[in-house]
Amino acid sequence: MRQSYLALTKFSCVAAVALGSAACGSGDGAHADPDLGIDSADTGALLAHADAEASGSCQLPDGPRTVHEMKGPLEDLQGACVPTWTEEELSAGFARIRDERMITVPENPGFERRIPWLAADNGCEERAEAASYYLKEWSYPTPYYARVLSKPDKRLILETDNEPAGSVRWTHHVAPVVRVDGQLMILDPAVEPERPLPIDEWIPRFSAAGAFDVALCRDHAVGDGCFAAAPVAPPPPQIGSNTAGLHRRLTAEWGVQEILGRDPHRVLGDCPPWVECEAEPTPDENRPPTIRHFRTDRLESKVFFPIYVIGDNFVEGVTTVRVTGNGVDEIAPIDSSTMRSILLASWYDPGEYQVTAANGAHVGQPVVMTVSEF
Repeated sequence: MRQSYLALTKFSCVAAVALGSAACGSGDGAHADPDLGIDSADTGALLAHADAEASGSCQLPDGPRTVHEMKGPLEDLQGACVPTWTEEELSAGFARIRDERMITVPENPGFERRIPWLAADNGCEERAEAASYYLKEWSYPTPYYARVLSKPDKRLILETDNEPAGSVRWTHHVAPVVRVDGQLMILDPAVEPERPLPIDEWIPRFSAAGAFDVALCRDHAVGDGCFAAAPVAPPPPQIGSNTAGLHRRLTAEWGVQEILGRDPHRVLGDCPPWVECEAEPTPDENRPPTIRHFRTDRLESKVFFPIYVIGDNFVEGVTTVRVTGNGVDEIAPIDSSTMRSILLASWYDPGEYQVTAANGAHVGQPVVMTVSEF
């Protein structure tokens, strides 16, 4: 039976099921479907799928399908064709995609990065594809994508410490999914960094009952696709341009750590939030603060409003920020403050300003701030 199955098909069996939508944030479009052969790393999953198909429990669609054609309620979801993993593979694979630092970007080639799990606001499509790509490269059976789409006039809402507002709102979300002991398990450290989650525990983390549809997709984490005419390998991450692909998400992740008042070298290096590390030194009001640069959000290099002062040794309730130039000379009102980030409460007209931070009599070096048109 196994020989005849492998002779007849060049692709693995996946779940043809209910529910689905795109992934959180905007993608760069669906990927082309190459003519793929069978990778030896996928053989175990293929054989497991062959057994499921022979028993009649795994039924693939008879042609390409969009996520909208496959979507439906969670209780109708059929996962018989989703690749089977062992519990050991699930534990090790989850830890590896969460922790492995194997990505470098051209602007910082000496600092290896993880998949950007600490920027939950956007980019789940790129994270899901990157995780599936690396897992396949590491000889795990290639996962499929659990795609959740909010219904009209509804939103998916995730409470998270990795966003300045404390929560993110999505129209859709996606993450890799595998089957372990008959249960669909989600690998999504952006939602839960401690462990994989059963699908019926994962979705309620960001959606209320009746507010979503979901689909299990073999081939696409991006756009409207779900099943292609032939299996599509997860593409390698796009790292060449910081305006697209995973590179853009890595850039955003760095920026949001600065806005949150974290040290990106620390939290994106050896001390992410799920690792116990030595406590950082506390700020010292007897030393001057340091200003490095300014931010408006996680991606923009321009500064307009709101303005975050990014630096070090800011002491809440002690550090003051003086803004001068373009007709302004004031101690700026502060909305919030951490050791490395101060959110100013004032609006400043476009122009050039000199900004100086001080801890009482301990005054730091002034830094030029250029405010752009919104």
